[in-house]
Amino acid sequence: MAHRALDGWLDVWSIDLRGGIGVGGCDNGSVSPQRYPLRMSPVARWVRVALLAVVGLVFIPLVLATGIEWWMRLLSFVGLVTSVLGIRTLLGAVLVVREEGLRIQKNWPRRRDILWYRILATDVIPGFWNLEIELNSGERVELPPVENLTGLYEEIERHRTALDA
Repeated sequence: MAHRALDGWLDVWSIDLRGGIGVGGCDNGSVSPQRYPLRMSPVARWVRVALLAVVGLVFIPLVLATGIEWWMRLLSFVGLVTSVLGIRTLLGAVLVVREEGLRIQKNWPRRRDILWYRILATDVIPGFWNLEIELNSGERVELPPVENLTGLYEEIERHRTALDA
């Protein structure tokens, strides 16, 4: 899809160099992470991106204006940052299956990294087509709805069961 072309640009803030030399497409023996975007129709995705872009464009002149009070400039800056982060969430990956573990980025920048050995079981929530993982501590974490849910389930199970072998 078209939003996958922007995935490298959108993940500038989530580059992780600990797994090898360079960024995720290098061929040095490290496994490249699998990225899963939010599940929604392309029309709804691009309408929301266009709406957030218009909102962001409205806030840019207010941030750059000289004769405006400081509180209005601060509110405009918060609105601009919020619209940019919303666009990043819509076009970027909300779940990343990495070699070290599962990264949940839905509430970005409040990411959550779950290491593979902490995952006890993976369940499919009937009727909703969402995944829920149960951690060793008993906590249950509902994952956001993503495209290619079957592929995500298989990746999680492959990484989780590889620790048992």
